[in-house]
Amino acid sequence: MIRTLILTAAFAAVAGSALAQSQPYEDVEAPKTWRVEVGGGITHGFSPTGNTGDDINYTAWGSANYKNIFYANGLDGLGWNAIKTDDFNAGVQLRPRFSAGKIEGSSLDRPGLGADAALYAYKRFGGIVVGGHVAQDVSGDDAGMQYFASVGHQRVTPVGLLRVSGYVTGGNDERLQRYFGVTPEQAPGSGYQPYQASGGLSGAGAVAFLAIPVGTRFGVGGFVNYEQRLGDTKNSPLVDDDHVWRAGLIGVVRFSSAD
Repeated sequence: MIRTLILTAAFAAVAGSALAQSQPYEDVEAPKTWRVEVGGGITHGFSPTGNTGDDINYTAWGSANYKNIFYANGLDGLGWNAIKTDDFNAGVQLRPRFSAGKIEGSSLDRPGLGADAALYAYKRFGGIVVGGHVAQDVSGDDAGMQYFASVGHQRVTPVGLLRVSGYVTGGNDERLQRYFGVTPEQAPGSGYQPYQASGGLSGAGAVAFLAIPVGTRFGVGGFVNYEQRLGDTKNSPLVDDDHVWRAGLIGVVRFSSAD
């Protein structure tokens, strides 16, 4: 099965502070000069390394943050909040572009791990954060442009931090063709007929995540994500199903400055 273009929405909330690095959710703990998180967990329906998403995969996690201005994590890559206020963030990222994974029994060339340069902006209205990013391939893989928009809300519950969001994702002709199309040159021996994927929306979904603190340094969390494929992505011969379910559990240990 081919994973969809956007894996970020399914896993970004898993290490609780990751979305807070680019999205201006209200602070739920005292600000620190720097923070570092390391950990990992198991996921189903998602594998950034290109392993079969239907398997249970181990996924490592790491993130770092300096004054909520400069940050790095396994999903957003390297980021800079060039404009940052209490309720608005905008900046730039060098994002990892995850492998599409090989198709068993096919010689079709699939995109591997690459990189995108992205611009993003997010605004908070009360307890709701709205925004998105536009990303362009910069690794020479002819993977074009991808775009993503989301609306999310988080709240502190008696159990832990609950975050829910909905999103849409898509791309231009190059991006969708690279991930979901089959060129006439690729078709012979691949097991697939040529398929031209045009740009547009490729998916829409929702994700819920619950983070539970364990003492002051440790945390565990779980997420569930549903995504419906759209447009030419939905009709691609490389896609086994119109919809995808993802879920996972992760644990982290956190380090921070004293202030």
